[in-house]
Amino acid sequence: MTRPFFKEGKWVDDANEKERRGVNPDNFHLVENIDLAQIILVPFSINFYYAEKKMQDLATLNLLCKEKNLIAYGYVFDDFGIAFQEFSNIVYFRMSGFRSQLSDKNRGLPVAISDQFQRIFKKEDITPNPKNELPVVSFCGHASTSLSKRVKEILIFGRENMKRFFQNPIRKDWEPYFASAFERAKLLKAFENSSLIKTNFIYRNQYRAGAKSAEDLERTTIEYYENILNSDYVLCVRGAGNFSVRFYETLMMGRIPIFVNTDCILPFEDQINWRNHVVWVEWKDRKNIAKIVSDFHKKITDEDFINKQINNRKLWKETLSLNNLMQFLNK
Repeated sequence: MTRPFFKEGKWVDDANEKERRGVNPDNFHLVENIDLAQIILVPFSINFYYAEKKMQDLATLNLLCKEKNLIAYGYVFDDFGIAFQEFSNIVYFRMSGFRSQLSDKNRGLPVAISDQFQRIFKKEDITPNPKNELPVVSFCGHASTSLSKRVKEILIFGRENMKRFFQNPIRKDWEPYFASAFERAKLLKAFENSSLIKTNFIYRNQYRAGAKSAEDLERTTIEYYENILNSDYVLCVRGAGNFSVRFYETLMMGRIPIFVNTDCILPFEDQINWRNHVVWVEWKDRKNIAKIVSDFHKKITDEDFINKQINNRKLWKETLSLNNLMQFLNK
């Protein structure tokens, strides 16, 4: 959130920089006098203050916010959902983390992605798919039933939890063990084994199919977005962190995410009824995922099916942007 106001190592109020970062230059200005401020942005990530043992800096900022009747907003990065020390007048935005472990001082942050639909397909508005008898479910990405990969992923969480144990053995923010490639593969097999679903899957053994060159990166990027576009629904389940980039890419492409809820924190939860935009599947119900999608598809009308695709693209363009996030802070 601070990037629109930081250029070449300096804090600036530069209209071109704000516009380049997707923020309306007329709506937000950097001021030096705190008495003129309406919101405060924490300049570094919350992780930085924690790692550098500078949490007292946040405590000092919190006292200033209380004195001026302001709220400060910070950013928590990393795949792991660490619960940091909280303050009365500081709100943390984060993509990862677990709703049941965190207070309402933690809010969802949309994943920042550029408009690949416009870049690749040279169009602004999507062409919605008509509703057919069987729903077309797609997935392009890393999914594998390999035992060695599963063990490797689980060990990563084991190391993280061990580190947290030695920091504080009575803490509550433990990282649940989750082998993402293995769990994705199981869900994909559930779809493939169902006669209720038409599948469009591309299995990758590595992230981005191991692409290294610019040519291969572009080729696999186009394959990825064509896979989404040539479908009705896209399986969106967490990766190493408890969030899905594919979830936001699916909305951007005007298709319908199959959102597998693993105790996630979603953006603007008090403003957006997310169940109106996705097929919602609780993790405990994942074994019935094919039937849940099929039942959803059978019940939705032809008109609502088309409108949902249009509205998902609109939601991404008009709401899940940095400029909108900044507007939200100012309310």
